[in-house]
Amino acid sequence: MKKWLLVFLVTVTVVGAGAFGYAYYQYDRVQQVVEEMNTNLTFEEERPEVRPITDAFNVLLLGIGDRPGDPGRADSVIYVSVNPKKESILAFNLPRDTYVPIAGTNRSDKLNHAYAYGRTEMTVNTVEDYLNMPIDYIIQVNMNGFRELVDAFGGVEVDNPFAFEQRDELSVVTHEYEEGPIHLDGERALHYARMRKLDPRGDFGRNERQRQVIQAVIEKASSMNTLWKVDELFTILGDNVETNISFDTLKNMFLNYQQTWKHFPIDVFEVDGEGERIDGVYYHVVPEEERLRVQQRIQNHLEFEGEPL
Repeated sequence: MKKWLLVFLVTVTVVGAGAFGYAYYQYDRVQQVVEEMNTNLTFEEERPEVRPITDAFNVLLLGIGDRPGDPGRADSVIYVSVNPKKESILAFNLPRDTYVPIAGTNRSDKLNHAYAYGRTEMTVNTVEDYLNMPIDYIIQVNMNGFRELVDAFGGVEVDNPFAFEQRDELSVVTHEYEEGPIHLDGERALHYARMRKLDPRGDFGRNERQRQVIQAVIEKASSMNTLWKVDELFTILGDNVETNISFDTLKNMFLNYQQTWKHFPIDVFEVDGEGERIDGVYYHVVPEEERLRVQQRIQNHLEFEGEPL
C-alpha cells in the first residue's frame, strides 16, 4: 500500500537510475528524454521558482484520460507533499468530481473539467487556489502511456474483490473481470482502474483500484532486470509523460534519495465529502471545514521542528 505512490516519481527516475549505472550514452539519452518531457509541459504565465528537492516540496500528479473528439479529462489528481528532513511523504487523491471554483473563470465545476477548459495550467492553478497551497513539480501521465507501461512489463496480477464488467472508452468492447486473482494486460488494466459506476464506493473504490494496479507495476519493475527494456521505456516516457522536473533535479533526486525514499513512511488519506446534485449534475461536495483540514495537514507536513521550510 505504501509503495503505490512512488510509481509517479519512480516512473521518471527508474529508467534514469538504470541508465546512470549502465553506460554513458544512456546518460545522454535520459537527458534527451527529460528535456522532451519538459518541452511538452508549457504554461502561458510564468510559474514561481520551485523549491529544491533538499527542502520540503509538493508535487501534483495528473493522469489524463483521452477521449475521441475530446480534449480529455484529469481522471486522476493526486497531491503529494515530500519532506526529506522529516523523511516522510503525505499524499491524497482529490476526487475528480470535486466541486471547485475553476481558476480563471467565474464558475464552479468538477475538478477534472479544469483540464478540458485550460489543460494542465488551469488544472494546476485550480488545485493551488482551492487548497491555497503551492505546487512545485508537476508530473502528467497520459493514460495510454500507462497502458503501454503495463504491457512493457508483461502485464500485472491483481486480486479483484468482486466481479464486474467495464466498457472501453469507445463503448465498443466490454471487459469482464472475475473475482479473485486475475492477470491484466495494459488494455484491461486501464479499464479495470477506470471503473467506478458499479463500485458501491464510487470514486474511492476507483482510487483503490488505481493504487492496486500501480503497486502491481512497481512490484513487476522491482522483480525483473529492466535494463533490457530501457529503450522501450524511454520511448513510453518521452511520448506520454510531461513534467517540469529538470534533468539536473532528476539526477539530484536519484543521487540523494535512491536508497532512502523507499523507506519514507507515506501518510495516505481521503478527502471527505458527500455526493450532491447541483442543477441535475452529480458532484463530490467537500465541506469548507474539510478543505481547511486538508490545507492544514499539508502546511504541517511542510514544516520541520515548528519552522516553515
